[in-house]
Amino acid sequence: MTAAGRPGSVKDALETVLALAQADRLDDAEALCRDRLAALPDDVNLVASLGALLIRKGGYDEAQKCLERAIELEPRFAKPYEDLGALYLATERLANAIAAYESAIRLDPRQASAFYGLATALERSGRREEAEIARGRFLALSPEGKALSEAAQLVLAGQTDRAETICGEILAKEPRNIRAMRLLARICVDSRRDAAAEGLLRRVMRIAPDFLPAHRDLAWFLLERSRFHEAVATLKTAVTIQPGAADLHQALADTLSIVGRSTEALAAYDSVLKPHPDDPRALLGRGHMLRIHGRREESIAAYRRCTAVRPDLGDAWWSLATFRGLAFTESERETMRRRLAEAEPGSDSAIALKFAMARACEKEADYEQAWAYYEAANEAKRRTVAYDPVELEAQHDVRLRVFREGLLARVGSAGGGRAVRPIFITGVPRSGSTLIEQILACHDDVEGCGELPYVIMLTAKLGKDREGGAQYPEIVPELSTDDRLALGDEYLRHTLAHRSGKTVCFTDKMPANFGHLGFVRLMLPEAVFIDARRNALDTCVANYRQLFAQGKNQSYDLSELGEYYLEYLRVMRHWERVMPGRILTVHYEDITRDLEGQVRRLLAHCGLGFDERCLRFHESRRQVNTASSEQVREPIYEDAVGFWKHYETKLGSLKEILAPALSSRAGSQAHFR
Repeated sequence: MTAAGRPGSVKDALETVLALAQADRLDDAEALCRDRLAALPDDVNLVASLGALLIRKGGYDEAQKCLERAIELEPRFAKPYEDLGALYLATERLANAIAAYESAIRLDPRQASAFYGLATALERSGRREEAEIARGRFLALSPEGKALSEAAQLVLAGQTDRAETICGEILAKEPRNIRAMRLLARICVDSRRDAAAEGLLRRVMRIAPDFLPAHRDLAWFLLERSRFHEAVATLKTAVTIQPGAADLHQALADTLSIVGRSTEALAAYDSVLKPHPDDPRALLGRGHMLRIHGRREESIAAYRRCTAVRPDLGDAWWSLATFRGLAFTESERETMRRRLAEAEPGSDSAIALKFAMARACEKEADYEQAWAYYEAANEAKRRTVAYDPVELEAQHDVRLRVFREGLLARVGSAGGGRAVRPIFITGVPRSGSTLIEQILACHDDVEGCGELPYVIMLTAKLGKDREGGAQYPEIVPELSTDDRLALGDEYLRHTLAHRSGKTVCFTDKMPANFGHLGFVRLMLPEAVFIDARRNALDTCVANYRQLFAQGKNQSYDLSELGEYYLEYLRVMRHWERVMPGRILTVHYEDITRDLEGQVRRLLAHCGLGFDERCLRFHESRRQVNTASSEQVREPIYEDAVGFWKHYETKLGSLKEILAPALSSRAGSQAHFR
């Protein structure tokens, strides 16, 4: 059915509506449709066109009424059936979508796009063989579809140049071919043309707002580049397009948890669990979020439910094992042993189960067996991570050579003139930085923001676009004062996603920032630095006993751990020398022995008045997303001091490596005897 035989004004209007829609001017196209329908309410082309436009704008209820009206007016008009199929597909009514597409195909068996929609609906319904048949019909009817299929195969074969040419040829004929754009975006990603890839994906989403694959592609693109907040926005849109997609809700929940939006993450995990109450990944994620919120018993219940559903999932057992005071039943320990014996050696689950078994043995004071599990777990984990201590030392050499007194003297005393004051808490992981942050975050003028990636992100991009030119840190001396302060402003903009902006100070406790304090001083002159220290042996043993969710790759070999600790001390000595008086070193053991004295030191260093609530840090209900989340909700206890002695007979080589640290206050046994 076409506009032939209609009054010229209607035919012209339909052509204009199409042109406006192709230009993404959907509001104008809708207004023109409604204007003409006011005079001709029963014109089937106008009614169908309005329905199609409303689908693109997300107005599904009215769109459905328009399309059903169009079918009523002309039952043999195939296009409204196809559009109705797209509407049902977008709203997860898969059976209805299949029926609508099949009706469109019966009326017009040459319409390739209807076969493509049918294939998608069948695939989502789990009817894969029928989906392949429908996809084959689509390719047979669509020369462009066949060409795209060939291009996709070329991409898989690594022949991207030819595939890109095919995509270009298709787009020259059909500038709005979203499948060609999507494949071309993938080619651009593979060839590291990120800006072009992102531009293509966003154009696809403008042309076809309900085309879910483009939203998925963009979300993964953003996640791989640590652009988590943008990924959250993309995933939120995607779950409105396909509310029943558990994987999208899971990805949204995981990403929300990364950016510290744990309340929203908890709701997103619940969205997965409502239709799929035994989804193990969602149960695990929900357990993590409940733990962050301090809801201990609910968190334990979620983890235990996860072990019941997936007893081979090592991460769930490890999460349970890290609860202070929680003892495994004999039945649980037997299940763990059996699952470990059945697990593929070296797999993530096997590694997590070994760490969990080590903690279980520790709780029974069987330190000999616990260490055997720790050794096996760390040896297996070390094979899965990339860490080069020689490269790290070389990187530090360059940084220490660049950030010398002369360069840092450029900061002057005036600072950046900003009202906000970031507090950087650095140190080797498991040295008490979370405790320090919790104490500070109880002050009215401080907001705790956890481990923020933005200093490291800025160093990674600094000079990146300069062909053969200086990179970080060599480029830093070339920066003007305005350049440096602009980088500080960029850092602060990123952190707004984690803070309310209502306090004078906020914390950033990313441990790896210790290697970049000179850079931070230059771009954020008002920044405050706190160095969290703990006995060297306690620190290294605590790291060796911990399976980290990500990063901290130096932690899975005792010798490398010892060398990393010494490297950290070397770098901190440099910063103390070139920025005298800027860094406050706080020893964990001193906090356990003299809480009030250390709190007063911390607050004075941050330029803050004393606040009694900082002494009652364990009463705070703030969300804590680190391995110490439970510890900081309890009063100070001293049983972590000297914990390494349980394994003293195993630490001979580590003691030798750490000898320089153990002879100083930073790590001597005498310090806390």
